[in-house]
Amino acid sequence: MRGPMIQTSARIILNQGIQQGIKQGIDQGISEAKRETVLKMLKRGKYTVEEIAEDTDLSIAEVEKFAGAQTV
Repeated sequence: MRGPMIQTSARIILNQGIQQGIKQGIDQGISEAKRETVLKMLKRGKYTVEEIAEDTDLSIAEVEKFAGAQTV
């Protein structure tokens, strides 16, 4: 009788892992899209770091980090 209970627990753990992986993938996709947006805005040179941070919901430090990576 323990077999079905173990299988159910394994399914629950597997499903939790799958959901966590999906969330991480979505978060990474959003981060990559924001990075690309920041780099485009920096390249245009029309926006201040503060404006970019506000428009992308990133911190000024994050935008500056992308700006530093862009010049490397």
